[in-house]
Amino acid sequence: MQSIENKTNLITAGLHRMPWTQSDNGFTWLEPTRKCNMACEYCYQRNDHTSEKPLEVIEMELKAMLHLRKCDTMLIAGGEPLTHPEIVKITKLVKSLGPKPVILTNGQALTPEMVTELKAAGVFGFVFHVDSHQGRPGWEGKTEKELNQLRQSFADMVYDAQGLICAFNTTILPQTLHEVADIVKWTTDNLHKVAANVLIPVRTAHPEDTWDYYAGSEKITIDHTPYVSNQCYRNLTALDICNEIWRVHPNYQFHSYLGGTILPDSPKWLFGSHIGTREHLFGNLGPKSIELVQSIHHLLFGKFLSFTSPRINRKAGLLFAFGLIDGPVRRALKNRLLTLLRHPGSWFEKISLQNIIVMQPHDYLPNGEQDECDGCPNKTYWNGRLVSECRKEDYLLYGRPLATVRKKSCSTAAWREPLKKASNLI
Repeated sequence: MQSIENKTNLITAGLHRMPWTQSDNGFTWLEPTRKCNMACEYCYQRNDHTSEKPLEVIEMELKAMLHLRKCDTMLIAGGEPLTHPEIVKITKLVKSLGPKPVILTNGQALTPEMVTELKAAGVFGFVFHVDSHQGRPGWEGKTEKELNQLRQSFADMVYDAQGLICAFNTTILPQTLHEVADIVKWTTDNLHKVAANVLIPVRTAHPEDTWDYYAGSEKITIDHTPYVSNQCYRNLTALDICNEIWRVHPNYQFHSYLGGTILPDSPKWLFGSHIGTREHLFGNLGPKSIELVQSIHHLLFGKFLSFTSPRINRKAGLLFAFGLIDGPVRRALKNRLLTLLRHPGSWFEKISLQNIIVMQPHDYLPNGEQDECDGCPNKTYWNGRLVSECRKEDYLLYGRPLATVRKKSCSTAAWREPLKKASNLI
């Protein structure tokens, strides 16, 4: 068994670099409203109750984004998209223009009846944002393990509707890092219901951090931005999250990644897929498998693959054929055969595919440069162009992303720790 320490030194080495770009990507982000029915303490957006867009504006933005960018999935997000009174029509519109409509939601307003209505409109599935620091009514003070009960209710609701994908986004804070194991275990226990879980380390600004912020030549006060926080969170990295995943599944392997705009080997997005049944995990897809899948999908359909349907995910046994070219899949097939020898009854268990994905949001390098996601999936529309959703608030307030310059009061010694962290990424 490979040690955790060895794995962290090789976190992107040998992985397939996802070919996603600004103009050709697996995803795009549609924002029909920036209004939300919850208040997360780390949110990078202003909760704007006047931001609801009419259907004709949404249609214009959709067509403009699809002109600028090929994509397989359109994430209908926000804000909270289910607060928009035309959400069913928006879903139908996205479907009519070609992409898979997937709703990114906190689930607060979702009911089985709404799931049925959205399914009839063509929704491909749901990505639920659930974590312990959302300020969710009735769930205040709950641990991530306790919140698995809520995750289960959403997963069951979507599963009962049949044919829709169900995935989760989970923001990880320093104080919840040790609870990642509970989230991951619940996710893999629901291999047949949950297509993916994306684990995202928190990022906020703090008035006492080491940076001065500029919009062009104008120095601005960071207190005016919505993503400033009175909490001074330690910046977790993808490595921190990976270590927790490996404590639950020591043999879990990632197959591909998106690097940074400054550090090309930094693990901005780490993609991994494992194959198994409800009772047994066999192994992982490897880099060659995902490279082949992405290349064939783009050749046949003219765009890179994002989500696959539950029907496809539950036929994951066919992926063992990739063992001809892919070492991790060969090992997974070997484990499958050994499981059959020990448990012959497992022959009748359905084999499924599930993704565990780790994100590392933008980082400030010691010289003030900002390392963002190269090939960012979460591009959205602003003023005739595509911008990263996590930076959109900068554009709305200042017309450009903010630049950072180290405060003169910070000594050279203050550079050492972030420099060490940056070098560890590569």
